[in-house]
Amino acid sequence: SKQWYQRRVAITAGNEIDEDIETNREYQLEMERSLRLVNIDYQQVGFYQSTYLNTHCDRNFLENVFVYLEEMKEAIAVIYDPLKTKLGNLNIRAFKLSLPAFRLYREEKDFTATMLKDNSLTFENLFKEIPVMVKNSALTNVLLCEIDRIQESTACLTLPTSSYLEKSMQMLLSGLDEVNQDLQKINLHQRNVYKQQQQLLQNVQKRKIENAQREKDGLNPLPEEDFSKQFKPPPPLGRLEPLLSSNRIAAHCEMIEEHVRNGIGKLYLADSFMS
Repeated sequence: SKQWYQRRVAITAGNEIDEDIETNREYQLEMERSLRLVNIDYQQVGFYQSTYLNTHCDRNFLENVFVYLEEMKEAIAVIYDPLKTKLGNLNIRAFKLSLPAFRLYREEKDFTATMLKDNSLTFENLFKEIPVMVKNSALTNVLLCEIDRIQESTACLTLPTSSYLEKSMQMLLSGLDEVNQDLQKINLHQRNVYKQQQQLLQNVQKRKIENAQREKDGLNPLPEEDFSKQFKPPPPLGRLEPLLSSNRIAAHCEMIEEHVRNGIGKLYLADSFMS
């Protein structure tokens, strides 16, 4: 639900939904009706999703964000990473489609290079990240203070785990493979376009030679035909999937950089002790 104060959205609760659309809709209406009866915030402002290592950025996620934004312009998507949270860092992020991406996706479900250029849309401004502020109740804050007092804090001595870095690198390499496959598709598309252009030029040149020969023989030249109608250019390649792949790669690079930056000093310190 939402409460507006200085253009902020307050999320007070989240409920699991069913994958079936009809069941999900019925559940939503029933839950909103029940919350309204007991005087609890019931307005829906988006959805949340659990994901590992920022793998949420795909076509399905974009479509869901777009659907919610069509119904409510303040809608957001909350992303929770349980793997990073398990390492001791609460990872909750909020996203919404940027205005250029929303307008473009409303007109066309797949983007071309020309569309991206005209709208100045890149993987960096495809989504807009919303700052998240977590607020707990007074009792929760008391409990956290009590836990912090009882337990000894050794987070400053914890070395970065290699498994987390290894999984991040695997995701990064997978994204680079997708980019490489996309480059192969682009090269094939360019070769097909060049091949058609060469065939078009050959036909035009052939007709000019035929007309020159007919003029020498005293015959009427053949009419100039529009050979471009015979050669339909290949359809432009869709750029939405590569755009999403680039967004995921950038997110993986940021995660790896943050993980290494926070742990590199600890590794040097541990190495000096062991040596």
